[in-house]
Amino acid sequence: MVFRNIAISGRIAVGSSSLAKGLSLRLGWKLRDAGQIFRDVTAQAGFNLEVDIDKAIGGRDDQIDKEVDRKTIEILNQGHNSIVTSKLAGFLGKEAEGVLRVLVVCRIDDRVSRYSKDRGYPVEEAKRLLEEREDKDREKWERMYGKVDFFDPEIFHLVIDSGKLRIDEEVDSILRHLNMV
Repeated sequence: MVFRNIAISGRIAVGSSSLAKGLSLRLGWKLRDAGQIFRDVTAQAGFNLEVDIDKAIGGRDDQIDKEVDRKTIEILNQGHNSIVTSKLAGFLGKEAEGVLRVLVVCRIDDRVSRYSKDRGYPVEEAKRLLEEREDKDREKWERMYGKVDFFDPEIFHLVIDSGKLRIDEEVDSILRHLNMV
């Protein structure tokens, strides 16, 4: 199969963004981050994230999320040489032709450690916040899409354990899958 786009997914703090950046640099492909898509959609909806962050993130209906997901699907279906990173990119791209779906995983202890270090929280606080964010995400996604395992390895062409590989090794793994090395 010829892949024209790559969808990289993973739970919070697995390293999917770092992998996507490294892969984008190696391939010269455009990086499309769901966080930026979210910021663009909220700005179009009239939210100033500097002022309305709680309203934009916590107190919104699902319409903003649906629009972010619609734009993500559009990029995966119509784009070429794009790398899309989002927690749901693989799930959203499962029907798209020519999209390599990559799931990044790692042990919960590694994720908590990364989250703690990146955000400057004590480890126990980081674990609580990470679990709280993931619970809210799962509730929202189930409300929008039904009960689905959004990180089911069967949805993906390739699963990478970021706790066992360096970023350059992760990139090489994807390039091998694309027959580019």
